[in-house]
Order: sequence, then C-alpha cells, then structure tokens
Amino acid sequence: MRKNLNQMNKKLAQAAGNIQPTDDQMKQFAKLANQYGGMNPEQVEKEMNKLIQGFSEKEKKDMIQKLHMLRQMSGLLDAEQRKKVDKFIELLSR
Repeated sequence: MRKNLNQMNKKLAQAAGNIQPTDDQMKQFAKLANQYGGMNPEQVEKEMNKLIQGFSEKEKKDMIQKLHMLRQMSGLLDAEQRKKVDKFIELLSR
C-alpha cells in the first residue's frame, strides 16, 4: 500500500506542475476521492452540506485552497470530476 501511495504521489506531482502538495494533502485528496467517487451530484451536495455545518471559517478556506489545487492538476480529473470539485468549492464558499 505504501508503495502505491508513493507512486500516486509521484504521478500527482508530475501532473500538478508547479504545485507541490504535501504528503498529508495527497492523502486527504485520495480519501475524498474514495469517499465521494461513486455518488451522484445530489448525494455529494447533501453530504457536503452536512460536513460544512461543522467547519470553521479557517477549515473552509483550507479546503477551498486544496480543492483549487486539485482542480489545477490537469489530466487527473475528467469533466465530471471537475464539475464535482467546482460544486464543492461553491458550497464551501457560501
């Protein structure tokens, strides 16, 4: 598992260009992808609204920053995934 994570980190780092996420951020991205990957947009929005209620403003800003970083990693996300990331950003920005 650790080797797979390292390989994924290397691929993500190549795709990210100048963006250099930390290992912790990469783990968080992978966790989010696994957690929400199979949900439809309505389910994701419902879950996000539940989560957002417990976030502080600092946590919201941090998550928005991470999602912007993920969005900038061209080649990692397909069109549908980019829409979901954009929706997350929209929900967190309210």
